Amino acid sequence: MRLYQTIILLFFLGNTIATYAEQQFALCKPFAKIAPQRPDLPPADGDSVRLFADKGLVEEKLGTSTFSGDVLLQRADQILSTRIVVYDRNKDVVNADSDFIFWDNEFVISGKQMQLRPGNRGEMKEAQYWLLGRRARGHAEKIIKESKDILHFEQGSYTTCAPDKEVWRLDANDLTLDAGKSRGTAHDVFIRLLNIPVFYFPYLSFPIGDKRQSGFLAPSFGGSNQAGTEFSIPYYLNLAPHYDMTLTPRFISRRGLLLKTEFRYLTQLSQGNLDVEFLPHDRAKGERRTSLSFKHKGYLTARWMSDINFNYASDERYFEELGNNLSMASITHLERRGDLYYYGNGWMGLGRLQTFQTLDKQITTTRPYQRIPQLLFKTTLPQQNRNLNIGAQAEFVRFDRDIVSAPIGNRIDFQSFLSYPWRTWGTFMVPKLSLLYTYYDLDNVASYESTTHNRFLFRFSMDSGLFLERDVKLFDTKFVQTLEPRLFYRYTPFEDQSDIPIFDTARYDFSYFQLFREDNFNGVDRIDDGHQVTLGLSSRLLHKGVERLRASLGQIYYFRDREVTLPDEPLETDNYSTIVMELSAQFAKNWYGSSSIRWNPDIKNTEMNVVRMRYQPDSKRILNFSYRLRDDSLEQTDLSFHWILSRRWNVLGRWNFSLPSKKTLEAFGGVEYKSCCWAVRWIGRRYLNDIEGENYLNGLFLQFHLKGLGGVGKKADAFLEESIPGYHDHF
Repeated sequence: MRLYQTIILLFFLGNTIATYAEQQFALCKPFAKIAPQRPDLPPADGDSVRLFADKGLVEEKLGTSTFSGDVLLQRADQILSTRIVVYDRNKDVVNADSDFIFWDNEFVISGKQMQLRPGNRGEMKEAQYWLLGRRARGHAEKIIKESKDILHFEQGSYTTCAPDKEVWRLDANDLTLDAGKSRGTAHDVFIRLLNIPVFYFPYLSFPIGDKRQSGFLAPSFGGSNQAGTEFSIPYYLNLAPHYDMTLTPRFISRRGLLLKTEFRYLTQLSQGNLDVEFLPHDRAKGERRTSLSFKHKGYLTARWMSDINFNYASDERYFEELGNNLSMASITHLERRGDLYYYGNGWMGLGRLQTFQTLDKQITTTRPYQRIPQLLFKTTLPQQNRNLNIGAQAEFVRFDRDIVSAPIGNRIDFQSFLSYPWRTWGTFMVPKLSLLYTYYDLDNVASYESTTHNRFLFRFSMDSGLFLERDVKLFDTKFVQTLEPRLFYRYTPFEDQSDIPIFDTARYDFSYFQLFREDNFNGVDRIDDGHQVTLGLSSRLLHKGVERLRASLGQIYYFRDREVTLPDEPLETDNYSTIVMELSAQFAKNWYGSSSIRWNPDIKNTEMNVVRMRYQPDSKRILNFSYRLRDDSLEQTDLSFHWILSRRWNVLGRWNFSLPSKKTLEAFGGVEYKSCCWAVRWIGRRYLNDIEGENYLNGLFLQFHLKGLGGVGKKADAFLEESIPGYHDHF
């Protein structure tokens, strides 16, 4: 929210924000104890006016009517209370020259003097106001209603704090609101904390209502040991209804002044954004530094769609030293991709150009291949039960890489399949036959190696299973228990593929779902020679349609050795795979858990184990714990939490720890304090930002929120929601 946007005061704030105010200002005294109480009068009918007074004097010759005493003037939901009201019939003017209080459904105003003139004009002096839906209050030396749409304030203030605890206040020398133009202007604006001015704006122009308009956004500040102290204040440019721009100067104490530009556009057929960062001179490195990111998605016609993702950084340490995101700090390659899709009736086509910028120049053999170009055709026909289903996919791709010793070349791949699924309420059986053809035309290979390769294979698979259920009673609770055995068979003949290079193929991670895949590889440079059967068994406990527990167990049995492997991998000669077990449960109220285990029966040891537990009684109290073990190469614990200590105090944090190296990978802790009209969040963070695990970065998040006005500080909502599973930021 813009710091100045909530100078939008009287008459333009509706009841749509009442629920929001009730939640945000739950710690405040109710307005019933602060604002004048509305008289208990039934609403008037239509546009009729009702008048209550102790005395009345009508001077027909002068054209004036005077009412005095306890005067109440009512029209619809509006009530005016004062001691004396004088109506001048000739001028059509109403004067209240003594103290008055005016009630409406949206606000309450009190003052010393009021005059209502024809043409929706009027004036109030020494006015106090209360905005009921926003739970805000303030004063103005004079409020002038110049027309139906224009309202002018002189010497006005705005706050959401209680009178006895006014932590912050906004003061403006003069303010004009033009509802017709949906725009407001203000001069000499101060934001005061504890009555001390901390921000000053000589002139502000801001939107009224929901229309986007240009102006400054909330500033942010923070710090890290790479960048030092940093401060930024964005300026938003509303260039047109379908595109805008944000310019952000970011002062970094150890680096200099970095300029960031974000350009966004959104049309009926496309959307995208361009982000550019430019540091003319890095004082620490003595050079210019730049980054760029462009993302676009859009339809050219009803059937043609484009998708572009282009990224650039001037040097390999840009994100490590100038970024503040853990995943970006350790990134080694930036993608540059352009896709063009065509959607036909039952098929789709793709044309792609894809390259990568390698940030770390020391990386050679693991640099990804470029696709220049890739052309893909694929059928998208709906599958029919108990019908013969067909499908096909064809691909041409040119692979290139700037490494002298690496093979490059063209690959043509064609795949087709026939399947005949058969399903009932309690059984299913899906036989499938696939034909696989791949052709390679290679360059940059050794003279004794062939430059062309052909591979033609078929694959047959049969997936089948049962679905059984029964009613059970556990712990005095009725459940539906299912038993779901599954049998999966597949066969692919062996063909030597060791002379085919690896362009874009890797092995799938072994999981329960992987037990039922048709191939162990996620690319076509290798097609495994599996002749095997998988036995799986799952069981679930359902209560009123909600899954309370799910347990799965499975293992593959091999009928022969697997000779097709990735380079430098040994042949696989085991007769059976590791046993995969998965468990998830809501085992008690507010307690959730899941586990995935791979157990090797030969060595009687665990290859992989992931355990997760969560205690979450509500959206603001979350406790997570996880343990990860993988092949003795990775063993980590992860603890994260967000917890309410009282109505005002919250704590949050995370600790990710590596057991083998006895090092903290990431740790942060913070506190949140909330009062009636302001809140503050402080987070200290320390994390590793390099692969070697030697370099730590320290950072600080500080957010200060003035309720009903806006906030300053580095936003941490996305960071916290990613780091604390199940947490949604409401700060």
